[in-house]
Amino acid sequence: MADKHSHFIVIGLGRFGGALVERLAKNGHKVTGVDIDEAAVQRVEHCLAEALVADGADEEVLKALDLPNASAVFISLGDHANRSIVTTMLVLEHGAERVLIKGIDQLHAKILRKLGDVEVLFAEEAMARYVADHLV
Repeated sequence: MADKHSHFIVIGLGRFGGALVERLAKNGHKVTGVDIDEAAVQRVEHCLAEALVADGADEEVLKALDLPNASAVFISLGDHANRSIVTTMLVLEHGAERVLIKGIDQLHAKILRKLGDVEVLFAEEAMARYVADHLV
């Protein structure tokens, strides 16, 4: 698992990505955040070692991120399935070793898994399981 000197890249800083950035930073990790929305970047900028207001689906932006040396790359692009798929493909092509994507639905997950060795997360389902398992 990741140590205290891990470097994570989070593409998409909405509710899930923003919360992820904050928790990773709180746990002592270096985090690079990317979002096309300047306000989203500004909300979590205090947690980021590097903040980029840029399109995470842009190949030139991804080339500049040193993906092969990241501990993990998280892709959280809301309900934008096409952008999520394109970003995943490019991140894999540029050498990211561990890629985790916030899934939209089972078809989206199936397509993502066809692209390569990725982990698809369903945040709402994971949270529901956690809450149900910890109620007692």
